[in-house]
Formats: sequence, structure tokens, C-alpha cells
Amino acid sequence: MSDDEWVDTIGAWRDTNLTEIRERLAGGFDPGQRLSWLRSTPLHQAAQEGAVRVIELLLASGAKVDAVDDDGATPLWEAVRYGQDDAVRLLLAAGADPWRPCIAGRSPGLQALFTDLADLFAHLPGAPRISPRLREFQDTVDEMMFSYEDYNEDFCVAFVGGVTEDEVVRRLGAVPELCPPVRAGALWQAEQDSPTEVLRVASPPGGGVALLQTGGALPVHDHVARQVTTGGGVLAGAFPFAGSSVDIWRDGVSVARPSVHDQLSDDSLFELWMCRFGDCGAHPSTSVERTLALMTLLTATYVTEEWLWSSPMRLVPIDPRRDGQGG
Repeated sequence: MSDDEWVDTIGAWRDTNLTEIRERLAGGFDPGQRLSWLRSTPLHQAAQEGAVRVIELLLASGAKVDAVDDDGATPLWEAVRYGQDDAVRLLLAAGADPWRPCIAGRSPGLQALFTDLADLFAHLPGAPRISPRLREFQDTVDEMMFSYEDYNEDFCVAFVGGVTEDEVVRRLGAVPELCPPVRAGALWQAEQDSPTEVLRVASPPGGGVALLQTGGALPVHDHVARQVTTGGGVLAGAFPFAGSSVDIWRDGVSVARPSVHDQLSDDSLFELWMCRFGDCGAHPSTSVERTLALMTLLTATYVTEEWLWSSPMRLVPIDPRRDGQGG
């Protein structure tokens, strides 16, 4: 591996590589240079890794503590995002600005105030006041998020808001009266006996509509999402058992497909911030909990394990040749 390839590799800036890093710096490597593929600096990468000895070495070699990457984030932002408390302490001690706006006008300190890192920032000069209403809302979302902690079902799932169950069935091309609810104990066999691909369609007690599928294909085929939301409504779907992204559709149009650990941006939905998207370790919630929480927040649809296994559901055939545009 060439020098250029090595320095531009994820994991290169760990404490376990300290000797090699020291040799490269002694050979004239610029500690503040932009890493082309990673779109950041070595200090950003070391902050993500929590590599405190590498951070110390880079700072001593002239790296700027508040350098920004291509997204506008500083090393302190990355240390907070990855939950690296030792790196946070070191960067703060080195003069990193905790209140410098980075992503969507948010500072690393503000982000930290909603995590277990809050004590490192709460008493620093300039600390913002979090309104009780926002704090309460975040606590409510977190509680809802953690309520999904036992969800490990091998279901592809989508939630729908703003549309009734009967209307969802009609938009899928079926007649509600010809798709009566099937008792929970008979659902699996009925699916196996069906000559066509089917979705389980049902309304959880709190409102909204849930679409579930036990096969290997996602229920959020584009044609399904388009059909269900054309004419009004929102659909948020994911494969929580194996994935970490959510397909979001409104009024027949795909509007976003955020992934849990991707960096957020100026145009990210407010709900993504509330469901801890973009957080890579500062918060203990899992990808499954975050995706399901986001789906609930966007559609006002909430499911429980008990409901999943005990509620009768309709089996609605879906035709991949038909979509909401009349195709």
C-alpha cells in the first residue's frame, strides 16, 4: 500500500499505528492535509477512533484543533458523534470550540447536551439553555425508541400514516371486503398457500397502518410505496432485522432514504435529529430502535410484539406490474 493509500484509509489513524504515524510525520507529512477519499483530516479520523495518543501527536505537529471537513464538521463534532469521551476531553483541553456551528447550525456541544457526554459541556462558558419542551420531546422520543429494544422479528415492515386501512387495501388494487382479517395463528399457512405475493395489512391500536411481509423482499417496493401514498399519506419503511435505512414516501413521491449513521445535513428532517440519526456511538440506541422510532414519528403508527403475534391481519395480494401511476 502506498503512502497516499495508507493515509486515506479508515482505521489508519488509530493509536495502534502510532509508530508509523510518527515516522510519516517526521518524513514531512502535513498533519492538516485533507484526506481525499475520507473528505476530512487525520485529526477528524483520530477523533472518530478515540485515538487520544494520535490526537496528541497530530496537535503537537501543527494540526488545527478546529479544522473543518467537507461537511463542515470539526474533530470535536466527530468525537461527540462517535461517543469518544476521552477524545472529547482532550480536544476541549486543546482549545476546541464547543459551540462552533458545524452541521445545520448545530454545535458539538449542543449535540452532546442530549447524550451521556452532557456533563463535559453543561458547565462550559456559553452553554445554551435547552428548553424544557424540547428536552421533554427528546425524552419522549427516546422512551419510544427504547420500547423497540426487543424487536428482532424477521419482518420487512412499513408504516403508513394519513390513510385508512381500507383505503390502503384499495390503493393496492384489492377489494377490502374480499380481504377479511385472518386470525394470527393461520397467517403463515395462508401466506404459503397464496398463489401471489401478499402483504399483511393491519391497523395497530394507536392508529396508522402497518404493512408486513415475512418473505425476503422488502414491502417497500417503489410500486407499493407509490400506490399506497398516491392521493395523500406518508409511508416510512425499513428492514429493521437487517438494515439501517428508511424509505420515506409522501403523496406518491420518494422524498428521502436516510441511513442511521450517515452524517446529517442542513436539509435533514427534524425527525432524524430526534431519532438520533447521524449518531455513531454517543447514544446507546440501536439501528433497529432508531429506524422504527423514525417510522413511528413520521406516521403516528406504533407496533408492539404482542400485537404483531396476536392480531388478525389482512393478506392483500400485490401486483408488481401495477403502480400508482396506472402502470
